[in-house]
Amino acid sequence: MLLRFCQSCHLRRWMRPAVALVLALVTGMVPATSELPSLGENSAFNIARETRLGASVYDRILAVGLVETNPILDRYINDLGHRLLAGLDMRLRDYRFFIMRDDSVNAFALPGGFIGVNRGLIAEAQTQHQLASVMAHEIAHVRLMHGIDQMKKSGEVNTATILTMLAGLLLGTVDSQAGSAVLFGGVAAGQQAMVNFTRENEYEADRIGIELMHDANFDTNGMVEFFTIMTRLAGSSEFGDIEYLRTHPIGSNRVAEAIARVRNKPGSGDQVDHYALFKDYLVYVSSSQMANQGSQYLRALAAIKARAYQQADTMLETLYLANNENVWYGVAYAENLENLGRDEDAEEVYRRLLDIFPGDYVLSMGLLRLLKRTGHSQAALDIARRLEIEYPLEQEVYFALSEIYKSLGKPALQLMAEAEFHQLNGNTRQSIRLYDQVLVSSDADPTTISKAREKRLQLLE
Repeated sequence: MLLRFCQSCHLRRWMRPAVALVLALVTGMVPATSELPSLGENSAFNIARETRLGASVYDRILAVGLVETNPILDRYINDLGHRLLAGLDMRLRDYRFFIMRDDSVNAFALPGGFIGVNRGLIAEAQTQHQLASVMAHEIAHVRLMHGIDQMKKSGEVNTATILTMLAGLLLGTVDSQAGSAVLFGGVAAGQQAMVNFTRENEYEADRIGIELMHDANFDTNGMVEFFTIMTRLAGSSEFGDIEYLRTHPIGSNRVAEAIARVRNKPGSGDQVDHYALFKDYLVYVSSSQMANQGSQYLRALAAIKARAYQQADTMLETLYLANNENVWYGVAYAENLENLGRDEDAEEVYRRLLDIFPGDYVLSMGLLRLLKRTGHSQAALDIARRLEIEYPLEQEVYFALSEIYKSLGKPALQLMAEAEFHQLNGNTRQSIRLYDQVLVSSDADPTTISKAREKRLQLLE
């Protein structure tokens, strides 16, 4: 039961992520969220257009279940990204960091600052500093508009083109021949430049990335360490089977230049590092079965997966009591207490942690879910309404709200929450249909009708 917030979201299951992406995106199974202008040589490409383009692609990969939406994992990757952004002057984009449910080693940046990191790459990185080096590098590509420059050089590019190329890029991690067919079958060969950065682009992104790491007090040696890991994985060939190296080639000159830059901007990297716990939990969320090995935390999660709740309780209680300010331990401990039917003890753990971290999203969602399950709908609603204000872009808040309103017998408000959920999940058509139902609902008050009408109009525009 550990952190199950997303298991009831009815996101499509996948067998092989890249294949699902190709089937759902390239063949048009997922409706476009908007018609975006083509990007030709004479177009004035601004930040708003760039963001709409990236958001359209992100919405589609989110809608087919390729994005890891687990709250504690999503928070970790975004906290890491926003620490890097703190040193960025005159930031023009609202960046969004996300984990791809794909075991290949890859990372990429969509237009507008949507930066994805595959869980396969996370598994290979050994520290938060190494992962931060990849994310800082992608932030630099976005800031320097390398992708946009390549798009302009390669002629007319629209949403479908980007989706096709992204699909081919990801499918290449599963079947290189099929990936090449997608890349070159429906897209002019010259437009392949959009996903391949030049050596000059890479050096420039490394330079900015190291500066971002230094300013955020990450250990900048993490970039060189990650280069070493990629080189080892590639083996004797230039790229091996590492898709990341096909779009971000790492040569000896690039490594040497990074070493020189790191020497001048070392960074202390002295922050508390929960990267090992983050990786352990990602394994737990991603695996249907787990071996009883690794850290005590990972073994406790494996025990939960095997429904050995009492065994997990013994290990998690030890970890939590030794460090009762660790959210990773506390949340796991509280939810396993629920597995054991000890709801009051679980609630006490959540509330103690919330005293230390007031308003924390993950803890608040855990307590909300517990209260909702135990029939305390009004108390759960109070938390959900606060979260709606503080975290308006979190889809799980609206899913929880819809369930709470259903239990309280408020169908119009339930429909509103469901519409918000589908909108954030990239399903605009379903969201509009739900707003239409609100407008004819006998249960809706004037304020709710006005809000539904306004949101429906925004979506249509």
